[in-house]
Amino acid sequence: KRYIYKSKKYNKKKNKEMNINTDIEEIYNGIEYFIENLKKPKKDFSFFPALNGLTKDGQKLSLGFSCYALKIYYMLGKTRKIDNLGAWADYIISFQTEEQGLPKNSYIDTHLKESYANFDLMSSSKESIKKLLNFLNIRDFESKESKFKKAINAETKQAISTLYEVKYPSEKLITNEFGEFKNLEIFLDNLNWNLPWDAGAQFSSFCVYSTTQNFNIKKDLINFIDKKVDIDTGSYFTNRPSNPRQIINGAMKVITGLDWLGEEIHYPKNLIDFCLNNKPIQEGCDIVDFVYTLYMCSQQTDYKKKEINDLFVEITKDIFDLYFNEDGGFSYFQDKSQSHYYGIKITNSLKTPDLHGTLLCLWAINMILNNMDRLEDDKQIIKP
Repeated sequence: KRYIYKSKKYNKKKNKEMNINTDIEEIYNGIEYFIENLKKPKKDFSFFPALNGLTKDGQKLSLGFSCYALKIYYMLGKTRKIDNLGAWADYIISFQTEEQGLPKNSYIDTHLKESYANFDLMSSSKESIKKLLNFLNIRDFESKESKFKKAINAETKQAISTLYEVKYPSEKLITNEFGEFKNLEIFLDNLNWNLPWDAGAQFSSFCVYSTTQNFNIKKDLINFIDKKVDIDTGSYFTNRPSNPRQIINGAMKVITGLDWLGEEIHYPKNLIDFCLNNKPIQEGCDIVDFVYTLYMCSQQTDYKKKEINDLFVEITKDIFDLYFNEDGGFSYFQDKSQSHYYGIKITNSLKTPDLHGTLLCLWAINMILNNMDRLEDDKQIIKP
């Protein structure tokens, strides 16, 4: 029952059709109430990932969801009014630790670590079969250890970017486990750039570290990604993926890295054309990756800007289809919450809004409004 939030200030009609031209303030207010409702009891900086249907892991995980909530407050223009913002930053910083096999001062949620460790017998058996198939060169499965390291890397990047966004960076820098760039270059080049969504995310994290953690490898990273750019699509990969989703979402990940480096997109006009010819499916991550890619290109060039903005207006209809009028938040999927977080099941995918879906949809809305020169002065756009 405590998940059901009601307020005299916030009383919407069920299934009201939202419109970006008339209802944006109502949406902003709704999101703020939704986030307040996700707060864990007696824990100012810890949040549940959804209103209903939480798993045990969904109830226990903290670091990533705290970052999500703080980024939402930032985009709403509310961080300036948070009296204990420094304490919130300290809470995120408290997750920094030393863990064997991981870079020193990584941000590690102990519940995330425990979730990866507590595989049941069937999962362990599957893992053993995957290792055998890898050994026999029959299939190429990613190991549990590799997935765990990627999850920690992603959460570390998330925490660092959040702290820099609100201007409370940690004094403890993470270490560069690769040493010289040639070792990192081997690592990056061995990633699957035929499926650039994941590879681009790994590249982006090192762009963040170069800028914020004194890795000082900007020129090396630029030289590396120069070799991956594709003139035809404007995206970044080795061999062109057959799925346009990989091409656009992979470009998005690389562009987030270029943004942290202060570098421009290589072929924004080509990428704009490819995006306009390949509209996204109705899913939180796909929508925001598509919007972000077009938005960043459109910030660099006025090429087809009216066509982009017209498409953005159409896309807002898909975004608002993910909105819950009574609860004030967005769901990651159509009519169901996000089920997994870095491979860990966090909800049972009920018909309810969730934290990550709300973060992504708000981000997309603010980018769309800014591209149309309509974003209010107090609202912000995050740097992922």
